[in-house]
Amino acid sequence: MPPRIDDEKRAAILEDIRAKAGSTRVIAARHGVSDASVRNIAKDAGETEAFSREGTEKATRARQADLAALRAEVSEKYLRKAHQLLDQMDQPHLVYSFGGKENTYNEAVLERAPTGDLRNLMTASAVALDKHLKILSTETDSGAATAASMLSGIADALEKAAEVLDSEPPDATSTNV
Repeated sequence: MPPRIDDEKRAAILEDIRAKAGSTRVIAARHGVSDASVRNIAKDAGETEAFSREGTEKATRARQADLAALRAEVSEKYLRKAHQLLDQMDQPHLVYSFGGKENTYNEAVLERAPTGDLRNLMTASAVALDKHLKILSTETDSGAATAASMLSGIADALEKAAEVLDSEPPDATSTNV
């Protein structure tokens, strides 16, 4: 059994405990005693809440709730962006170019985006949806299988759509504005 800690050292340790001068490990290292000795000194002095983790646990739960809310907000933005990009595929599309000796600007509004732009819109939409689903799957493990199945279906649909788009005749060079 180790020798009893002298009263002077006990008083110094208790002073650090009351001053909240660190964790049990920090105080123990500072005074050359064990963590258990620091906890025992606190207990003997009635300082039962000195090293309570209740506040830390509450703060951790609050932080986790804040982060979950932020993830939900980002997830919603990804879903909205995917929807917006898909809608953009069916809207009139401005194409433009600069060219010729005079470097003139020309533009035209097409009934829909050219094939390459449609593919880009679809890919961007799929990426946004994928990110939305990835965030959802981290929130609930039970939904991971459903999300994976849905992503697989989306990937198949994108592949088929890309094949259809590739089979269409090419349009004039275009860029989204």
